[in-house]
Amino acid sequence: MKKTIALIASLTVLLMGVSMTSLGSGELSGFVETEYYILSLGGLTVDVASVVDTAQTNGFTVIRYDRGTATAYRGKTETTEPLSELEKSNKLLIVDNERIYLRVKDDAYTYTVRPSASGYELVIDPQQTLPIVETLTSILTALQGMGLVGTEVDLGFHAFSKSDLKGPMPPEGARIDSDLYWLTVAEDWFAFAATKGLSLTGLRVEVVAEKLPGGSIPTEFSAYVLSETETAAKLLLPIDTLVRLAESAGVGLVRPPYRPAAP
Repeated sequence: MKKTIALIASLTVLLMGVSMTSLGSGELSGFVETEYYILSLGGLTVDVASVVDTAQTNGFTVIRYDRGTATAYRGKTETTEPLSELEKSNKLLIVDNERIYLRVKDDAYTYTVRPSASGYELVIDPQQTLPIVETLTSILTALQGMGLVGTEVDLGFHAFSKSDLKGPMPPEGARIDSDLYWLTVAEDWFAFAATKGLSLTGLRVEVVAEKLPGGSIPTEFSAYVLSETETAAKLLLPIDTLVRLAESAGVGLVRPPYRPAAP
């Protein structure tokens, strides 16, 4: 279940060019292993070439997408290993045109920086109960070292239960398949997509937008349209734009493509 968390600390730090102040007050004493957490980083100032170079120097697996074609590296060495295996790497950077996805796993927690509807977001998946301030400070310092500079840290963030079998409800007015919405807030986009049979290419997902009578696909999504009829369009859409498309006036439903049943 989605819920707003009030943090227990009060802190002022300057990391990533961001001032974090007044984290609020409440009963939460730490990040707990039964939940994962999403908070907004706002926009990111990213020099993609510099981030890629830093990631490769630090032993990251790097996957770059350009017009649907993927090139992958283990550190600075190019590899042809299956992308599904590379995506499980403990240190992973994906660059899909100008969008970036960075994930780091260690024994205590996994953190991910990825595109969101409001710019970028930070996902924290603890493997044990962790102190809030120290954990955030460590992560933001590491991101600063990678050259990822945020414009905002919104610490009125949300927690999601790892054991939730139903998933969160889409926002009111977003006409979207429940699994596609759940994808947008899933802790691991790639693992979730594989479980639900959703087709990802980089940081984009294959969807169908059903049009309302007389409706059309907004021009801001035109670059992602693969095919289109009078009643529907098939798109390879950035995951962070799914809800925006589903809220568009001319769209009746955003859903996964229908797949033929196996004989």
